[in-house]
Amino acid sequence: MNKKSIFLILLVLFSAVVLFSGKSYAYGSNFNSFYVGINGGFLQTGPSGLSSKTGGTYNISAGKDVNINNLILGGGVMLGYSDNGTWSGESMNSVYYGAFVKGGYDLNNNLMPFIKVGYIGDSFNGSHGLGNSTENGVLYGAGVKYMINRPWGVTVQYVGSSLSGGGNNYPNIRINSYMIGVDYSF
Repeated sequence: MNKKSIFLILLVLFSAVVLFSGKSYAYGSNFNSFYVGINGGFLQTGPSGLSSKTGGTYNISAGKDVNINNLILGGGVMLGYSDNGTWSGESMNSVYYGAFVKGGYDLNNNLMPFIKVGYIGDSFNGSHGLGNSTENGVLYGAGVKYMINRPWGVTVQYVGSSLSGGGNNYPNIRINSYMIGVDYSF
């Protein structure tokens, strides 16, 4: 299955959740809405054959969650920036984008553990001889969202990605991100 097919499947799943999420299915008020979020943290970038490096990352995300008898189904999109580290004096940074579906459970109308899976694209920019490359791959993660009050929530999450090697002889790359963020639901 190619990358465009995976992205199309995720887009269809997300669209189905949004379209069929009528109020008749709603159970809890906190995890049954559209949301936007700002996330930041640190990451470890590990190209094949090279040592892992750490750097910072941040992103904006938007999505929709649906609460069906405490089972949360949802999905979303994200756009972000990473400082991926320095190898032999040459730094690498990237702009990334992704789409994901997620599942979780409403423990007490304000706490939701969740898992997510999806597609991610990363456009790397390297200094000096590293060059530029666009990589695509699988996004996966887990976290916990805590609703402070009806519109505001805090999310702590791990997001990993496994990217295939791209142009300019880039190796396969594994990225592990650890983030905390603030969400606004409407």
